[in-house]
Amino acid sequence: MIRKWLVSALLVHTTYLALFTYRTGHLPVGDTFQVLTTSAWFFALVYLVLEISLKERTMGVFFLPVVIPLQAISTFFIDTEKPLAPILTELTFEVHVAMMISAYAAFIISFIASVMYLLLAREMQRKKLGIFFERLPSLDFFDRLSNQAVNIGLPLVSLGIVLGGIMGANVWEGQWAFDPKLFAVFISWAIYVVHLVTRKVMGWQGRQAAIISVVGFNWLLFSFIIVSTFFSKVHNFQ
Repeated sequence: MIRKWLVSALLVHTTYLALFTYRTGHLPVGDTFQVLTTSAWFFALVYLVLEISLKERTMGVFFLPVVIPLQAISTFFIDTEKPLAPILTELTFEVHVAMMISAYAAFIISFIASVMYLLLAREMQRKKLGIFFERLPSLDFFDRLSNQAVNIGLPLVSLGIVLGGIMGANVWEGQWAFDPKLFAVFISWAIYVVHLVTRKVMGWQGRQAAIISVVGFNWLLFSFIIVSTFFSKVHNFQ
């Protein structure tokens, strides 16, 4: 039932984004509130792909609440008539932002799955499973969900960084390459590379991989909220 609602909501949201693009002449990634609605769409899409690939339908109730506030905030504050700087409507910029948003959506899913893994593992260790934890999928499922989400997000964020570098070299002059946001993004990328390499080479799974995912997400939050708002001169949608 939840999957049917998710697919229906995605179709409606896709139509909404298509109409927005047709009306404004650019993808909805030009300012913060446009990014929120696009983020909600990507989050739901990435989760649906993972749900189908992992064949587990019980987790939608935990992930879909992330979509609702994103779309609600965007709906209340989005302004389709707001003039944007020319760079914000260029195709390279739009694809760059779309890649980064989709990657972050995957990393958020990995974070939620990792937190659920750690909580469930702790309760199992204590041998005090309540009704809530008894209804959850297995630890193996959360581990696979988190890892698969990183497997999706890492190539996307890598492509987004490359496109961002191309755009920066063609658009901004001077010290753009030393923007603090760029360093923060590289650190985020490095954390998830460590997540992938330690799993593939060193065999880290379960709790170890979950902790790296949690660290990566917290750094993403710091980068997106603090660095972008107070330190970056490039990544501020101006």
